[in-house]
Amino acid sequence: MAEHPNVSVVRRLNQAFISRDTATLFQLVGPDLTLHVPGRSRFAGRHQGPEKILGVFHESGKLAGHSFKLTLHGLLGGADHVVALQHITGSRDGRVLDQDSGLVCHITDGKLAEVWVFLADVRQFDEFWS
Repeated sequence: MAEHPNVSVVRRLNQAFISRDTATLFQLVGPDLTLHVPGRSRFAGRHQGPEKILGVFHESGKLAGHSFKLTLHGLLGGADHVVALQHITGSRDGRVLDQDSGLVCHITDGKLAEVWVFLADVRQFDEFWS
């Protein structure tokens, strides 16, 4: 069975994120992309616009000494949404981030429109970035 086109979009986004391919990232996201991050860390909240979200990723990568790693475990999706199951790790100032996470991605017209981040341990995530 062929992969749904929206699943392919999120797979390509994941690969572009891992390889820091910003040109591909911008091709695959909509102009009003919104990212929702849970918790109380400096990165928690609602971020809107590809440039702003890229800034969040750049700042988090810099703070973590580019140790932040994402391993994709699976993608499930259909006409409007794709769920990404992943594992995230990183180290920063003697702190370690190591947990499962997920994304719920809303796709509109073949472009990523909105993303909700889900974390196995929001407290650990917040402490990592404190």
